[in-house]
Amino acid sequence: VMGLHVSVASDIPMAAGLGSSAAAAIAGFHLYEAARAMPLDADVVLAMATELEGHPDNVSAAIFGGLVVDARGLDGVYSRIKIPVDGRLKFVAALPDSRVETGAARKILPKSVSHAEAVFNVQHRSLLGAALASAAYALIGRAVHDELHEKYRKKLIPHFDEFKRAAEESGALAFTVSGAGSSCIAFCLDDCTAVRQAFSDLISSLGLGWRAELLEPVNKGAEVLERHLAPSDKSTVKI
Repeated sequence: VMGLHVSVASDIPMAAGLGSSAAAAIAGFHLYEAARAMPLDADVVLAMATELEGHPDNVSAAIFGGLVVDARGLDGVYSRIKIPVDGRLKFVAALPDSRVETGAARKILPKSVSHAEAVFNVQHRSLLGAALASAAYALIGRAVHDELHEKYRKKLIPHFDEFKRAAEESGALAFTVSGAGSSCIAFCLDDCTAVRQAFSDLISSLGLGWRAELLEPVNKGAEVLERHLAPSDKSTVKI
């Protein structure tokens, strides 16, 4: 019996609302494909990864790249549309030195919401998708307004309001919680220099161990970049 040792290096912080668990899951499926020389259908990978994650939001983006809108039908089948993200859009993430576990972020949400709050979010999520698809970037700031999770989850993120104010004052299009937190993210157009500097200055003035990271959209999904699985002491798969 031959053992298997897996070494993982990732730039995605864990438990930060940036999709690290989804990326790990998709990397695992690609590793399986490479090791078995048995390609898996993308829809099969999506179904299995969605079962692992509990929702398709992050795994679908990791598989297909870009912005992927998913909706689960009454029959349990997901429908999806991929929208390429304009390279002019950039993002600055404020990464705390503390983490918010997804389970804790879910527990803080109320078990029920009002009809008005639900309608508000359906309207604004639809507006966000339409704004991104049609390059109506001036609407993004309004479209990210939320009544279902930000006002609850921001309580788990120290200095959230201060970073939001810094983003707005430095010209960001929008600012919101990234995933379930603990990271927050600002949307910029063409140049994020002022926003990133504003975040860095705030981090310094507050004496925080946070980081401000520039992120850019990727419209290509996960792929195997290098594969060397001939019998040897060190076989390599780079994803």
